[in-house]
Amino acid sequence: MDAQLLMKTAALAGELMLCSGAETYRVEDTMHHILKTADNLEMAEVLVIMTGITATIKQKDENVISIVKRVNSRSTNMSRIMEVNDISRRYCGEEITLEEAYKELSGLKKNIYSRLENRLGVLGICVGFSIFFGGGIREILVTFLVGLVLTACMTIGEKMRFHAFLQDVFGSFGIAVSSLLLSSLVKINLDTVIISSIMPMVPGVAITNAVRDTLQGDYLSGSARVLEAFLKAAGIAVGIAIGLLLMGVAGF
Repeated sequence: MDAQLLMKTAALAGELMLCSGAETYRVEDTMHHILKTADNLEMAEVLVIMTGITATIKQKDENVISIVKRVNSRSTNMSRIMEVNDISRRYCGEEITLEEAYKELSGLKKNIYSRLENRLGVLGICVGFSIFFGGGIREILVTFLVGLVLTACMTIGEKMRFHAFLQDVFGSFGIAVSSLLLSSLVKINLDTVIISSIMPMVPGVAITNAVRDTLQGDYLSGSARVLEAFLKAAGIAVGIAIGLLLMGVAGF
């Protein structure tokens, strides 16, 4: 067995899962299962934190092989996590070869959803929560329009390469301003519109993973995820506050 390819396969699987929002203990478990398939294995160690992956294997009468990979960006993609788990299970169950597993994992690095599909999903979440929170037809239509503003802000932020915190501030600022402008034209429940529109930005997965990592005893990653969720929530709050303040000064 090619130990170098095995290490690359395990690291790629871990990177894909971590970038897609998987818990660190789940990433470590998947990588460890892959590395344990090495021939004449004496030692396999994996350490995963939110921003990086470290793995080491030692085979009998062979040199130690280690890899360090930094993970700079994270998002939420449960479908990709499921696919990586499926490939890992099929490889460990000897249903596919190491080469096939690496090839399939490499194919997952491409974005599953286009930017248009992603933005349509954001609009769907906004409208869906507007209905969930008891909004009428006016609130639903206004939330849809505010959702369009949010998607435009997200696109601009990505093209301008804003920091993630600034993207949250910019997006929530757009929500506040557009909501107040539209509320001056149509009588609506402003709270319903604003709360529904920020739901695509709420760090629900980060909070959930923070709790799960902490309960698994991974306090470093758990604390880091709590901080990540706090910064995202703070960005949303700051953007909304600035938008409401400026619009208040303008007389809206």
